[in-house]
Amino acid sequence: MLLKVLRDRADARVDIVFVHGWKANANHPSWTSSQFICWPEKFLPAKVPEARILSYNYECQLNDFWNKDDDLITELSNDMMDQIMDRRTEGDQGNWPVIFIAHCLGGLVVENALVHGSQHDERKNLVDCVRGLVLLATPHYQPSTLSQVNKYFLLAGEKPLGNDELIPRSKWVLSIPRDFARLRSGQLEVDTLCCYEGTAMMVDGEKVKIVDMSLARLPGAPAAERLAADHLGIAQIANGEDRDIGKLVRVLKRWVAKILPPPEDGNANTKVNNVSTASFEGHNYGIQMGQNSGTMSGFRFAK
Repeated sequence: MLLKVLRDRADARVDIVFVHGWKANANHPSWTSSQFICWPEKFLPAKVPEARILSYNYECQLNDFWNKDDDLITELSNDMMDQIMDRRTEGDQGNWPVIFIAHCLGGLVVENALVHGSQHDERKNLVDCVRGLVLLATPHYQPSTLSQVNKYFLLAGEKPLGNDELIPRSKWVLSIPRDFARLRSGQLEVDTLCCYEGTAMMVDGEKVKIVDMSLARLPGAPAAERLAADHLGIAQIANGEDRDIGKLVRVLKRWVAKILPPPEDGNANTKVNNVSTASFEGHNYGIQMGQNSGTMSGFRFAK
């Protein structure tokens, strides 16, 4: 498990953290297209120049999420939070706003991290810095939609789970959306964008959407928005002018503009009130010109 810096810059003022989903590993790199283009590294820096871009990488199996005995999701969540905090120790980085972009089951890792972090003496400081959350095809299961879990197992080439096995193994993925929705409606003010896949993919001989509009919507959040790609392609953008990346960048730019204060050094439109205190001795009747702006009063004219 590793937090990697994809792009850094000396004048960065916000952290954007990418958290991949299931099926991301050494043979299937996260956020990387079949053309070996990692879009957060190649396209995003120029579009959101205020950001340092990070990626949390981890290995996981479906059984890590559907496990009736051990809460392995929280183990991932806590590790991610600790690594991010370790990275934010220099200068005022610990106060920088944070935006998460998560794909698939990685969204549950992030939601769970915020829920548990809000109750932790140290991690809650990081939670307080989180200002935005983009969820790309993250499923939010409820008891009535639990049967759709088997799309993941079929995609993995594994045997579907029967109800007698599915229900006890799903307690973590059922509780996380509920607990996060409660946190979001209470103490955590965070902008949230949920997206679902617009294209079906072939699973066990049928075309299906792993996370459709109803599954993508987080309880209490606005309706999920459609992106064009399928479940895996939604995180693997190969073209900087792709319509999907355009949608995401517009949201990110809007959030960053809202959460960042103006630069400390101001800008070209800043007015400087520099009133001269010069007096003129001798036979001069006038004021010194060229340095005075703003309201001028109290001039002494000497004779």
